[in-house]
Amino acid sequence: PLVGYFAESIPECGDSCGHCRGQNILEESRPPARAPSATAPRVLRSERTPQPESNPALFERLRALRKKLADERGVPAYVVFSDKALQDMAARLPRTRAEFLAVHGVGQRKLEEYGAAFLAAINGKDQGAIPGKLAAESAPWPPDH
Repeated sequence: PLVGYFAESIPECGDSCGHCRGQNILEESRPPARAPSATAPRVLRSERTPQPESNPALFERLRALRKKLADERGVPAYVVFSDKALQDMAARLPRTRAEFLAVHGVGQRKLEEYGAAFLAAINGKDQGAIPGKLAAESAPWPPDH
């Protein structure tokens, strides 16, 4: 026991400590090792996160839109959406609000606040608001149907 290290001794306590009971408390307190799940295949991080190479031109347009919106609100760009969210948008190409909600980092609040602008950019309906595109190419989004 620990007290023996300091050249001391204490009487046996009976069954109130692990040493007296002959138990290894540290080993018993560790969670059991989990076996890999047979039902869920392991997905590598690179397979989960789409890379901007999937659609680099769209990714850059989304970055420009994010910067414009962030500047208008006086917040850092990452507050609007992370690069990972923009990469996921460029890879998934959501067409509806429901599909946009499935994008990494998009919740109900960001859908309401930014969804229309980003859906328009993804669907090619808002090039006029994105630097480097002609305003004449822009069309109202969402369509009035």
